[in-house]
Amino acid sequence: MKRISLVAAAALLVAGAQLHAQGTQSKKDTTVKKAAHTATKAANAAKSDAKAAEKSATKASTEAKTAEKAATTASAAANTPKKSSGKKKSSSHKSTAKKDTTGTKKP
Repeated sequence: MKRISLVAAAALLVAGAQLHAQGTQSKKDTTVKKAAHTATKAANAAKSDAKAAEKSATKASTEAKTAEKAATTASAAANTPKKSSGKKKSSSHKSTAKKDTTGTKKP
């Protein structure tokens, strides 16, 4: 009698453990599915961020090239001598003040 009750108790214990394992398995499946979904969303967000960063880097590179060209042009303009307007100034010609003729004449 003791053996039968011992075997029955062991059978119930094994059956309970199996049922518990099945219940935990379905819960694990749900958890795994949720985790996979979250990971997929995170991966998609990372891809979109990477694309945006690449576009920004391309735009920054283009702007840097434009700035470099402008700096080169400005540097070249600063280093070239100024062109004269075509009129030559003579340094030997001095301007003299004219006499005032509006004044009264002495007799």
